[in-house]
Amino acid sequence: MSGPISFGGLASGLDTSAIIEALVAAERIPINQLQSRKSASQQKINLLGTFQGYVDTLLSRAQSFSNSAGAFLVNKSEVSSPGFFSVAASGSSAAGSYAIEVEALAAADRYALSDLQGIPDAAADLGDVTVAFDYDGQSYSVALTAGSASLNDLAEAIDTATGGAVQAKVINVGTESSPNNQLVLEGTSTGADFAIDNLTVTNAAGNLDTSTQLTTASNARIVFNGLTIERSTNTFSNIVSGLTITAEALTTQPVNATVSLDEQGIIDQLKSFTKAYNDVVNFANTQSKYNADSGTGGPLSGEPALRTIMNTLNRTLFTGEAVDNTSAFGSLGLVGIKLASDGTLSVDEARVKEKLAQDPEAFADFFLDTDGFDNGGATAGTPAAYVDTTADRGVFSLLAKGLERLLDVQDVGNGVTAKGLIASRRASFQADIDGLDDQIERLELRMEGFEANLVARFSALEQLMGNLNSQQSFLSSLNANRSNNN
Repeated sequence: MSGPISFGGLASGLDTSAIIEALVAAERIPINQLQSRKSASQQKINLLGTFQGYVDTLLSRAQSFSNSAGAFLVNKSEVSSPGFFSVAASGSSAAGSYAIEVEALAAADRYALSDLQGIPDAAADLGDVTVAFDYDGQSYSVALTAGSASLNDLAEAIDTATGGAVQAKVINVGTESSPNNQLVLEGTSTGADFAIDNLTVTNAAGNLDTSTQLTTASNARIVFNGLTIERSTNTFSNIVSGLTITAEALTTQPVNATVSLDEQGIIDQLKSFTKAYNDVVNFANTQSKYNADSGTGGPLSGEPALRTIMNTLNRTLFTGEAVDNTSAFGSLGLVGIKLASDGTLSVDEARVKEKLAQDPEAFADFFLDTDGFDNGGATAGTPAAYVDTTADRGVFSLLAKGLERLLDVQDVGNGVTAKGLIASRRASFQADIDGLDDQIERLELRMEGFEANLVARFSALEQLMGNLNSQQSFLSSLNANRSNNN
């Protein structure tokens, strides 16, 4: 566009600036219409991005519960005397009462290398020195020569040689004014299998002539319902399927632990799923809501991506393969998830607890794919890749695979792939915007010429009118002089 129009119709008496602005504004109407279409497409891209976020969250919830009873059937544990051990449980098989004693905690091997007279300066040279030892089936030998063989150098060399499997630290066991440095070697793994063996130190200068074992590599040991069990760490996993015990302190007598199904924990997980589902539904409802005053729906009213995803959700949750209304645990309504008239879901806590008390495994089986997902080796990105060939199919797994099929990049054959549903719709709107930008750019160039032409034409008109006015003034003056002479 050219700059502001700088003349005002002084010769013609016309408001030429206003006339030009009005003509330009009328000519810009197509550009404004294209800008409006561009804004509408950008709004749809943004809204589809928001919708994608809601769908991704729902997909994540479905995936996290789809085939893991341990993740869905959460348990709670109570320990009669806390502080000696902690208990984590997953899966109903871990439920029960247990008497546990902690007899020993796992420890790592630790040695201190020092001089009877003390080593006041960790940076002072020790002379030729070699430290050799075995650890976890490997033999190590670290040798330094005089001139670059301080305690600090030796600690760094040992860390490097073992790749950190055995850590070496310089520790001042003296005072700040009278330091006494020692080199401490410590295995990073606990348990009797991780001892620092055959430790030898060769140092002709005698600066490292004392080796003291500080702790001995040993296993953790507990007594579990009368059975003595050892592990190399303080964590005892799957003593009972789904049960993990972490020893923390020694006991003097058995401590009771009780593991039971965490009904409220399961309810909270169902609520997290229904919230994610409701976010998708509420967004779709808002976009399709009809405004009687404007006679239109939301910006994404009729959008195929929303319609397709909502159809998939409805088909999977209410009429899908996992739904069997003849079973006591065969539908969302039967297990305690209610459907409202607007399509949203809510959790009936009392109903959920009732069904869990009846049969927690049957309750979980409705939601979970307990025998695992197997597509028979189908090619990724093809429709068959999302079909479970096994007998058991839970609602969460079916929902997850249904959404993945819509959202994933798809193989359309001959090495060609296509974007997922929402991504392709956003790309389509972006292509519209790019096309509109090209049209707008062409029209803007045309507008610059149109306005420049108007300015030139009106300038010529003003100049012509100015000349005519001057001639009129001259003739009027000439006639007046003639009249006066007569």
